[in-house]
Amino acid sequence: MKREELALAREQMLVRMKAETEEASQKREQALWKEKAESDEATRKREQFFMEHELKRQQEKLKADMHREIANLEAIERRETEFQQLQEKERERARDAQLKLRKLAAQDLKKRDRLERELVRQQQQNLLLQNPREINRLDVQADRNLFQQR
Repeated sequence: MKREELALAREQMLVRMKAETEEASQKREQALWKEKAESDEATRKREQFFMEHELKRQQEKLKADMHREIANLEAIERRETEFQQLQEKERERARDAQLKLRKLAAQDLKKRDRLERELVRQQQQNLLLQNPREINRLDVQADRNLFQQR
C-alpha cells in the first residue's frame, strides 16, 4: 500500500500543483487584464486631455484670427476714412485755389478796365487839346489864305 499511497499522494500533489499553477496563471492573467485596463484608461484620459487641449488651442487660434481680421478691417476702414478726408481737403484746396484765381482774374479785369477807361479819357483829353491847336492852325491858315487872296 505504500506504493499506492505514494502514487495517490503523488497524484494529489500533481493535481494540487496543477490547480495552483492554473490559479497562479489566472491571477497573472487577471493582473495583466487589470494592468491593460488601467493602461487603456490612462491612454484614454491622455487622449481625451490632448483632444480637449487641442480643441481649446484651435478655439483660441480661431478667436485670435478673428480678432486679427477685425483689427485689419478696422485699420482698412480707418485708412479709407483718412484717404477720403485727404481727398476732401484736396478738393477744398483746389476750390479755394480756383476761387483765388477767379478773384485775381476779376481784379485784373477791373484793373484793365480802369486802365482802358483812363487811356480813353487821356486820349479824349489829347484830342480836345489837339483840336484847339488844329482849329487854331486851320484858323491861321484860313487867315493867311484870306490875306493872300486880298
